[in-house]
Amino acid sequence: MNLETSAIIEAIKAGSEKILLNIYEAHRNDFISWATHNHHVSREEAKDIFQESVIAFYKNVKMDKLKSLDVSFKTYLFSIGKNIMLNVVKRKGIESKALEGFTESNDNGISEHYEKEHLINFVKRLYQAMGSPCKEILEMFYERGFDMESIAVRIGYKNADVAKKKKYECLKTFEDRINMSHFKNIIN
Repeated sequence: MNLETSAIIEAIKAGSEKILLNIYEAHRNDFISWATHNHHVSREEAKDIFQESVIAFYKNVKMDKLKSLDVSFKTYLFSIGKNIMLNVVKRKGIESKALEGFTESNDNGISEHYEKEHLINFVKRLYQAMGSPCKEILEMFYERGFDMESIAVRIGYKNADVAKKKKYECLKTFEDRINMSHFKNIIN
């Protein structure tokens, strides 16, 4: 572990808040440039992800999960950010998959009626309202990166194939809810 990383960890353990500001200012612009260029996220998303990365680093140090590093501090911080970005992309995957099904089956001019932002918020609300076990399965798979075998064990299914079938059914139900809710809005 290099001296800079060691000093940062010790300063955080000692309760220095100034060190977090220094970290934030020293690496923020590099992270935003790297994230927007290599991972195709917006500047605003990159800013949020970087802030979450600094907080995650801080928590790892405070909870004594991080005692030393084999890589540079910047590399470690950026790897935290990359993991957060992958989760964001997976979460967007759930929403965009449902959105694709919605727009493909309802491409009769309704997309002109609703702006994209409104539609995305609508999908997010329906996703948040999903019940068990569907919401848990989709979160484990898309947001937390669990494989089907791990999901099967956590939910209590016989095997990964059962979990995979249930995930498919959940996505189908989610798409149906979107389509049904949209249909009700047209009638009313």
